[in-house]
Amino acid sequence: GSLKDNYPLPMMDQVLQVVTGSEMLSMLDGFSGYNQVEVNTVDQHKTTFTTPWGTFAYKRMPFGLINVGATFQRAMDLAF
Repeated sequence: GSLKDNYPLPMMDQVLQVVTGSEMLSMLDGFSGYNQVEVNTVDQHKTTFTTPWGTFAYKRMPFGLINVGATFQRAMDLAF
């Protein structure tokens, strides 16, 4: 199994405190954001799954893995 990444997710009051008083505010739709983050090639084997049509591995970060929330938040913090 993977070790849990305890990267902190922001609390709503922290987010609101940062944007309060801003002249402009932009929203980012992160609905498919996870699918934009690449899975490191050496870690892709950890995401394998088998179907009747073969065995596959994710090249982009899927929902449901233990650390995707922390990984995505870290990427957003670096981007903004």
